[in-house]
Amino acid sequence: MTNRAAADGLTPGAAIDRIEAAIPPRPQDRRLHARGAVYDARFVPSGEIDNLTIATHLRNETPAVVRFSNGGGFDADDRKQGVRGMAVKFLADSQAIADLAAANTPTFPARTPEGFVAVVELLSKLDSGPVGRLQAVPKLVSVLFKHPETRRALLRGPAKPPASFATTGYNGLNTFVLVDADGQRRAFRYRLVPKLAELDQRLTQGPVVFDLKFQFAEPGDPTADPTIAWPEPEQRKLLPAGQIIVTSRSSNEDHWQQQMFDPTRLPAGVELSDDPILAFRAQAYAVSAQRRQGQTGSS
Repeated sequence: MTNRAAADGLTPGAAIDRIEAAIPPRPQDRRLHARGAVYDARFVPSGEIDNLTIATHLRNETPAVVRFSNGGGFDADDRKQGVRGMAVKFLADSQAIADLAAANTPTFPARTPEGFVAVVELLSKLDSGPVGRLQAVPKLVSVLFKHPETRRALLRGPAKPPASFATTGYNGLNTFVLVDADGQRRAFRYRLVPKLAELDQRLTQGPVVFDLKFQFAEPGDPTADPTIAWPEPEQRKLLPAGQIIVTSRSSNEDHWQQQMFDPTRLPAGVELSDDPILAFRAQAYAVSAQRRQGQTGSS
């Protein structure tokens, strides 16, 4: 398995080691977003981006599974503030062909893997009681000095607990690229915007629907720095790509809970941007998956 260091020198294996030390996991759990539930869904395209990409999963109705999650460890409390996640896996013949991963935060907390792991370590100390918060002071100073871009996320603080996973909006925090039939490339970010509709409870009354919307980059928009938000919808139109329609709790949940929801799993028609977080993210997910699935070998 690849364990290539990022530009800042951090390897995926070392990153997972440090996250495990900060938030000790059970062996079978994801190292972050451990607590979650999986639902069956389908994607219904809008038709409005058909000429912008050759990606078949965005141009045709496609079965999917959706995992909603709490951003912390296996004992995370949904009643407390913090990150919530929504990941979507598009399927063909029950096999994954593309993934989305989004969170209810406006930006990613750091622009490098080292910065992100440092933020995880800091937040774990801040959440560990009075003694931990006191011990976090020098860590906070260090993080702000070495990674000044994290100031925005730290000053914003953790998100308030949502009333429901079904009524929370989620942002794909990294930049990707759509490729059309002529090879023209367009950088974009995505959002999952809920139709006002509670998951298990609300599903007894009908599907829960999220609009998948794309925001395209304009000159000056950073594509390599996920800590900087692009303009809000009132300043720039979001193009509807389709709808994620969540229909029921997955009957194959145990299987999907073991799978990676990797936003860098991309078919022809969608590509990675120059965001350095993306390539590292796939490697770190692979290390975490290897460990929780009980595989042996170098990480």
